[in-house]
Amino acid sequence: MDCKHTRFINAFLLALPLFILSCSNGSKVTIRVEVKSPEKNMLYISRIDFGKTTPIDSAKISSGESIKKFRLPQGSEPTFYTISLKKGGALTLLASRDEKISVKFDVQNMDSYEVVGSKESLKVKEIAESFRKSKQTVDRLRKEYIKAQTDAEREAIGRQFQAEIDSQRASCSRFIWANPMSKASIMALYQKYNDDLYLFDRAEDLTLLKMVASAWRALYPESDYTRGMLEDIGRIEKIITNSKINKLISEAEPSIPDLDIPDKNGTFVKLSSLKGKVILLDFFTASNTSSLLDNRELMNIYNTFKNRGFEVYQVSMDADKNEWLNYLSNTRVTWISVREVDPTHSAAALLYNVTQLPTNYLIDKNFNIIDKNIYGERLKEKLNVLLR
Repeated sequence: MDCKHTRFINAFLLALPLFILSCSNGSKVTIRVEVKSPEKNMLYISRIDFGKTTPIDSAKISSGESIKKFRLPQGSEPTFYTISLKKGGALTLLASRDEKISVKFDVQNMDSYEVVGSKESLKVKEIAESFRKSKQTVDRLRKEYIKAQTDAEREAIGRQFQAEIDSQRASCSRFIWANPMSKASIMALYQKYNDDLYLFDRAEDLTLLKMVASAWRALYPESDYTRGMLEDIGRIEKIITNSKINKLISEAEPSIPDLDIPDKNGTFVKLSSLKGKVILLDFFTASNTSSLLDNRELMNIYNTFKNRGFEVYQVSMDADKNEWLNYLSNTRVTWISVREVDPTHSAAALLYNVTQLPTNYLIDKNFNIIDKNIYGERLKEKLNVLLR
C-alpha cells in the first residue's frame, strides 16, 4: 500500500472513537415499500450477514399497488436487507440507525427501483446498477464468443471482454477508495459474475481488501463482516491460485471450451481433435524459468506415456514469437505446441482463467477436466490410473 493511501486511512481512523461512541443499541429502522404488481405476490425481507441470509419478515401483496411498512431492529452496525418477491426479483438496502427508508418499484421492472431516506442504500443502488450493466455486457460477449467462427474474431471478443472487466474494476476501485468507511464498499469488493469469477480476484486486490477490512475492524471489531474479511485475507492468495475454471461459457455446452490455435507452421490444431486421449493442457512461457524446469520433467513423463494415449497441448504465452520458436528448436519437443497471434490478449487464457504461469489442466478421455496444476510424481500416478 503506498504512503498516500496509508496517510488517508490513518486520517479517517482518528475519527473513529467519536463515531463509535455515538452509537448505541435498541434503535429500529422503518422500511416503507410501495410496490406495483400485475398479480398477487409474496414479499420477503431478509437480513444479509457475512455468508448467511436470515428471513426477517414477509407480507402478502395484492395485484395493483400495495404499500407495506416494516419496523426492524437495528444495532449500531449498518445492516444489509434484501427485499425479494416470490414471483419476481430482488433488491438490496443498506440501513443505518433510525432511518426511515422508502422504496418504490414495479415488479415488472424491479431494477429501476427508487429509494429515499437512506444515503447508504443509494450507494448500494449505484454499485448494483453499474455491475448489472457490466454483467449484461459480459454475458453478451460470452454468447458472441461461442458463435465466433475465426480465431481473429475470438481474440477481438476476448479483448472486449477483458476491457469491460478492467473498466468495472477501475470504477469500483474508485468507489471503494472514496468510501472506505461504508459497508457498501464490502459489497463492491465481493461482486462476482458467476461462482468462479469475482470482479476482484487478482493478487494485487489483496491491498484493497486489507484497506476495507482495517477500516471495518476499527469501526466494528466484533462484526461478522470483520471476521469474514480477515479470514478471506488469510485465504485470498490460495483462492486466486486455485480458482476454478472460468464458467462464462454457457452451461449448456456439452464439454469444456475448445481451442483452435496455430502451431509453428501456421496449421491450426483443435484441442478437441485429441478427444479420446488423456490430455495435459499446459500454459507456459519460454522466458519463465519455472516453466522450463517443468518442461524438462514433462518430457520424461511424455516419453513414458505417449504411446499409451497421452498427449500434451501446450499453449505458449510468449509475447515474443522468436522466444517460442527458439525454445521449440532447442528442445525439439514432439508434443503439440501452439501460440496465439497476440498472447498478451489471450482468448485461451481468458477462457481457462489463467492467472499465473505455468498453469496446466489434466483432461480425461471424455474431454472433462479432472485436475489442475498437476506435476511430477502426482501426474505419473494419475496417468498410470487413467491409461491402464
